[in-house]
Amino acid sequence: MDPAVIVDIAARAERLLTPVVETEGYRLLLCEYVGGGRGRILRVYIERADDTGVSLDDCIRVNNLVTDVLDVEDIIPTAYNLEVSSPGVERPLKRTEHFEAVLGKLVRIKSWEPIIGRRNWLGPLISLDDDILTVEVDGEDHRIPIPAIERANLVYEPPQKGQKKGGSGRKSRARKR
Repeated sequence: MDPAVIVDIAARAERLLTPVVETEGYRLLLCEYVGGGRGRILRVYIERADDTGVSLDDCIRVNNLVTDVLDVEDIIPTAYNLEVSSPGVERPLKRTEHFEAVLGKLVRIKSWEPIIGRRNWLGPLISLDDDILTVEVDGEDHRIPIPAIERANLVYEPPQKGQKKGGSGRKSRARKR
């Protein structure tokens, strides 16, 4: 399926479902439309508005809330499965505010098309300037436009032995321009 159609379906789902989810005390982090052929999945990532953890019961509740809305609005032209999930420790990153929240942390990025000969990056997110990310990979800074990103996520780094909880243990070069 054309990447523009995939992005459009996910964006339409976000616009449609955000108010439904918010009225019930949740935040819709993002929607992803993934898979191929018969394996299409609409993934809806949620957080609780009170910033406590998302439980299985929360996912079931939101699933039940959005299923009827999606069926009535019929925004997806083919059969698909609906998944409602918490973002987890390797949370997906899509919008500017998602990237702002993880400046200085390790991220994994895949672009729709090659940028300077590569589609995959793994490194600390150094800066965010308008819609351009700077990621350090192998000692070099790489600039990646947010609209060029197919998929991005935070990479979980377990605490080092002797490291205090909550710290990254790495001297951060993060800067916002």
